Formats: sequence, C-alpha cells, structure tokens
Amino acid sequence: MSPWSAFIYNFLTMGVIFPWTFVWAPEAFPGVSVWMACLFATLLELPIALAYVWMATAMPRSGGDYVFQSRVLGGAIGFPVVMSGFVIWILQWLALAGWLFANLGLAPLFLGLGVHYHSTGLINAGVWAESHSGVAITSIIGAALMAILLVTGFKNYVRLQYLMFAGTGILVVIMLAQFLRTSPTEFATAINHFNGIVDKNPAYYTWLQHDVSGAGFNISPKFALGATLLAAPIAWTSTQWATYSVEQGGEIKGARVFKNQMFIIVGSLIAVGIVLALIAWTEQRAVGTGFFNAASASYYGGFTKSGTGIGSVLPFPGMLAIVISPNPIITVLAACSFMLASLQITCNCYIGVTRIMVGMSLDRTLPAWFSKVSPRFRTPVNAHLIYFLLGVGAIIGYSYVTKWYTVTLGVTFACGYVFVLSCLAAALLPYRAKALYEASPGAKYKLAGIPLVTIFGVIGFIFGAAAVVAFLVKKGYGLTGTSPYLTYAIVAGIFVFSLVVYWIGRIYQKGKGIDVSYAFLEVPPE
Repeated sequence: MSPWSAFIYNFLTMGVIFPWTFVWAPEAFPGVSVWMACLFATLLELPIALAYVWMATAMPRSGGDYVFQSRVLGGAIGFPVVMSGFVIWILQWLALAGWLFANLGLAPLFLGLGVHYHSTGLINAGVWAESHSGVAITSIIGAALMAILLVTGFKNYVRLQYLMFAGTGILVVIMLAQFLRTSPTEFATAINHFNGIVDKNPAYYTWLQHDVSGAGFNISPKFALGATLLAAPIAWTSTQWATYSVEQGGEIKGARVFKNQMFIIVGSLIAVGIVLALIAWTEQRAVGTGFFNAASASYYGGFTKSGTGIGSVLPFPGMLAIVISPNPIITVLAACSFMLASLQITCNCYIGVTRIMVGMSLDRTLPAWFSKVSPRFRTPVNAHLIYFLLGVGAIIGYSYVTKWYTVTLGVTFACGYVFVLSCLAAALLPYRAKALYEASPGAKYKLAGIPLVTIFGVIGFIFGAAAVVAFLVKKGYGLTGTSPYLTYAIVAGIFVFSLVVYWIGRIYQKGKGIDVSYAFLEVPPE
C-alpha cells in the first residue's frame, strides 16, 4: 500500500456513506443537530488519531493495536483487549457488512428499478433482499468472495479499492446533489409516489409523521447542545476507524515517515468528518426536520401508533436519493456504490483481523498455524479461512437471532476500548518503551519538555474512555438494549475468554521451554 492507498483505506473504513448516525441519533437524543454531532465526533477522535500517528511511526508493523499494547502495556493486557475487542467483536462487523450490502445496495437497486419500470417482480426481489434469508444468503456469498480475493494477494484488494473509492465519491456527489436541489415539499411528492407503488401508501410523508407523533414522540424538538454532544459518540462509530490502517502497518510504504501517517490517519479523519456533516445537513434540509426525526423514531426506536412502522422504504440517505429521482442511472450508480462500500467493509474485517492474528501467532500467543503464509500468494491463508468460517456463524446469528441484532452498533463499545487502551499505550510509550520511542521520528516533538505523544495519548484516553463508558451505561447508545445485564455478561464473558486463551497459550509454550514474554521486549519481524 502507498500512503495514498492507506488514506483511501481509512476513508472507506469509516463508512462515510453508511446511515447509522442519521437514523439513530435523532431518536436517541431528541433536539440533536446531527451535522454538528459529526463535527464534534471528529474533534473527539482527533487526539486519538494524533496519538496513533506517533505509535504507527514508532512501530510500523502489521498487527497494529496488538503490537502497540503488548510492547508497552504487556501481553497480558494487549492480547485479551485486542482479541476480545477486535478479533471476536469485529465478527459483528462482518455480519453487519452483509446486512448493509443487502439493505443499502441490493434492496434499493431492485426497489428503485421496480418503481421506475412498474415491475412487481423487482419490487418483491427488493423486499426479499431485506428479509432474514436475503441478508444471510447475500452476506455469506459476499464474505466468501472477499476471502477468496484477499487470499489471492493483497495487491488485488488494493486495485479493487480504487474502484470502491470512485464508487463512494460518485455516491456522495449524487446524494449531495439530490438533497441540495430538493425542498421538503418536492421530497414529499417524490416519496409519496415511490411509497404508493412499493407499500401502497400514497400519503406516506404526512402519514409517517402522524404515526410517530401519535405514539408519543416529539418530531419537532428544540435544538439542544447537550443532545448534540451526547450524539457525538454515535457519529464516533464512523470516525473512530480513522486509525485502522495501522493493522497492516508493515505493508504500507513509508509507514515510518511522520508526514505520511499524518496524511493517512489525521487527513482521512478530517475528510470524513466534513463529508458526514455535509450529508447530514443536506439530507435534513431536503426531507424536512419533522420527517427526518420521524423516520429515525420509526425505524430505530420503533415508534408507531398504527403498528405498521416504517415499511419497506428504509430511511437511508442513499435510498432517499433514489426516491427523489428513481431513474435507472441514479438507481444503479447509488446501489452499486453502496454494494462496493459494503464489500470493502467485509475486506476491512479480514485484513485487519488476519494481520492481528498473524502478529499474535508470531509472538506464540496463538498457534503458529495462524501465521502460515502461502508461498504462492504471500497471504495468511489459514487466518483468512478460520475467520471466514467464524464469520458464517456470526452472519447466521445476526440474521436470525433477535437479541444478537439488538446490540449491533454497541460493538462500538468493544472496539472503542481497544482504541482507548492504545491511547494509554501511546501516553506511556516514552516511559515504558523508551528505546522504541527515542528511535522513532516523533521523539523530537515536545511541549514544555513533555512528549507530545504523551499529551495526545492522555487526552485521547480521556475522550475515548468517556465515549466507551457512555456506551456501557446509557441506553440511547444501543449496547444495553432491553437486556442490559445479558449484554454486560456477554461483553465480560468475551473478555474473560480471551484472557483465558492467553494464559493457556502462555502456559503451553512455557511447557515447551518458550517464554513468550520475551517477544514483547522488541517489535515483531517484518
């Protein structure tokens, strides 16, 4: 990967075109300004991203967060934190990526074309794509295809990534153009026509608002700065991934160069923050605040007086752009862009996690089998295989088990504590790994004699910890749901399981005369 490719990788990983902030925040925190929340989330992530720049240049190795934490905090912390928060919990993202493919790509494609051509068959296909079976089948197929692509060589993904980036750019332009040229009155006419064909409800625009209001939800709350600040961790579900390129740090050209990592990590963060805010502002302007809030309350919060709910036309930005002008060109471009972006998220899951597993295997904290590299393709085939098989189980559970689905975006909590602990490692880098720090290009940057990496690490740790704790204790963030103690037990159980795996592996290796703690005294080999 070149630095430019790594910038694109992070940009796409942050899921700039995905809808959760827009359909989640208005219901969770009434009075929120979503576009402002996106900017606050960017500020929340900024010190974390800066701390990662120092870590990435000090230890430019694949395995990223695991390497950072195990070399500074020790393997007994680094292994269970990254194993639980990333390796296991990112299986939820693998399943979610398939859901996004079906609901944001395949379903809008069929529905949009079905409305344009008045085809009942295409409309039924779109409805099927949103069903449990439709999501499960398309998810497994997509996961299998991306695993095969990545096994055949990382360079093949890098080539495909440019197409994915182009698709994302096209979709962002389409959405912004559609929203900027549309007034709420024009949107009401468009969605009434669209929904009249799909769900036989030609008065959908006002009906949905009355349906939600009748259920007791205020669709016209006053602006609240507190609600906007509380919604920032929701937008952080996107911006927190600005650092994800560090997982394949050993495969990025010039990864040790400070300005490269600033461009890759901080540059991609700022770009995504601006785009997210623009999409939120233009969408709300186009559809009207009342409908914007009602769609969130109906879809995410389940507010419905009639019991009918949101219906088949889901309130995602890309879908709404198609609704405004459901001609075949816009429909195909928007839907295909979403499908490419969803497949890219699938690739993210494989790329980052397999590199972490390889790093753990090289340290002997996982069996050597995981780090076996194909001599033909030069990729960790075994790691990809096991993650695909685990992913199939996660996809089936996600598609058919209701309680599994209810903690979808609470995965931000689990992944979030990985970022938080890496910030702590960054803060302690000059003191617990002094030789590594002094040899790094960021060692010269200090403020009043204090290393900047320590300053940014402490600030990032505080900001990230606040967001993680919020996910853990506040219902609006989606982690606790209706069964908080069950969720707490799942989160704790996964962490304890990971800790047990670490100590079993360590004891096993010690029985063979190998003390794995020595591995944590130096960075892994290239």
